[in-house]
Formats: sequence, C-alpha cells, structure tokens
Amino acid sequence: MNPTSFTSLIVTYNSATEVLNLLNDLGVYATTGDIIVIDNASKDETVPLVQKHFPQVRLIRNSTNVGYARAVNQGFDLCTTENVLLLNPDIRIASSRLFSAMEECLRLSRQVAVAAPLQFKDDEYHRKLNFTWSYSTPMAFRVYASFLVHHHAMVTKPIRVTFLNAGCLFIRKSAFDMVGKLNEKYFMYGEEPDLFLKFKRYGYECYLLPDVDVTHYRERSLRTIPISQRLQIKFQAALNITDALLTGWTRILFDRFTARKSKPIEEN
Repeated sequence: MNPTSFTSLIVTYNSATEVLNLLNDLGVYATTGDIIVIDNASKDETVPLVQKHFPQVRLIRNSTNVGYARAVNQGFDLCTTENVLLLNPDIRIASSRLFSAMEECLRLSRQVAVAAPLQFKDDEYHRKLNFTWSYSTPMAFRVYASFLVHHHAMVTKPIRVTFLNAGCLFIRKSAFDMVGKLNEKYFMYGEEPDLFLKFKRYGYECYLLPDVDVTHYRERSLRTIPISQRLQIKFQAALNITDALLTGWTRILFDRFTARKSKPIEEN
C-alpha cells in the first residue's frame, strides 16, 4: 500500500478521549499517511491534548462551530492525496487490513467513489452490528441477517449500495469534488444521504466491504450538551434527512424522465 495515497480527516467537537484513541489506532495500524483534524470550537481538552500527544497531526482550530459539513469541506480542501479516509472521532480501528481493503476497492474502477467497512457497536454486554440504511439492498441485508444468525458474514465480496453509514468512509477526492462536496446548508445530519444521492446521480458507485470492520461508539459528543439541545438537534436531523432524500431522489428522477445526462465521470 502506498503510504501517501490517502489522508485521514477527522472533525472533532468535545471529543478529547475518543479522538486520542482513534489517533493512537491510526498510528498503530495505518503507520504512515497524513492526518488532519478540524476542531469545531471544542470546549473540552480536545485541542490541547491532540497538540500534546500528536504534534505531527495537522490541527485546524475553528473559532466557532461551523457545522460538520462545512468542517469536512474545509478539511478536503487541505488534502492533496488521491483518497481521503473520513473518520468520526468515536471510531476504533483494530486491523491494518482495513486500509488495504478500502484502497483495493477504489482501484476497481474510476467509477468507485466510496468504500466503507461494516460498523459494529460495542455495548455493555456484547458487540453487535449496527443496523443502518447501508443494508437497504437485498445483498447487503443478507450480510446483516447472517450476523444475526451465524455471527459472521456469509458474503465477503464488496457489495454495491446506494447509501453508506458515515463514520468511516474511504472517499475518492476527485469524485467528492465533482459532485460538489457536502451540502453546507445541513449543519449536522442530512449531508450524508445528500452526498450519496449526488454520487448516484453522477454515475458513481459506492461499496460496502463485509470482510473488514470498525467499532463505532456513536454520538458520544452529543452527550456533552444539555438534553433539551440534543432533542432539538434530533428534530432538526429528521427534517434535514427528509429534505435531503426528497431533493436527491427528485433530481435523479427528473434527470431520468428528461433523459438528461449528468456531467461525465473524469477519465484517467
């Protein structure tokens, strides 16, 4: 694996413990490659701890919380590598195989925009597979069902899907730029389905990789804010996701109905 072929990008907000664990995982399993952390004005010790323990990381401090989508776009503008590994700070990595598997998938074709592993959640009692809309296709759902019954994937080859769960996404930067990046009108939530429907509209492909996985301790940073604010965020999230799905599918259907062709994928 070419050590300079991807950059790891992490957006943080009150994520001190989580991001330190993730950066340690990257050091152990990725061993090389650039790492960029965009901090959205954390009020905890995220910034000083990253500076102290990982001085090699490129740390960008926003003076205010500009939102997830805008921070991700900000980070992508700083990346000079062909591919970007977009990570939530509450992801844990346990194998170097993850990186080579994702790179191998993107090498299949210039049409492949994103590859992502399975995501498990680790609760008090046992580790189990997160159910997300990644499993909305029959083949992908077969993977989820096989974990329920057999506790391992019955399918190991990459599966083409419409949506992937954010948290750990290996993205072709040129494809991300081509479709217009993340939609910054969504402060938090909504940018994920919007992005994948733009990939679909432009003819790109996205793949779920059943033979590699990460653990995702979801939404840890949300627990640092008052419950009333959390409920407000969740309500807005539902509105954003609904808007992104309706807008995205409407554009796709309009293109098909009018036989309009989206801008072609770039050639080698």
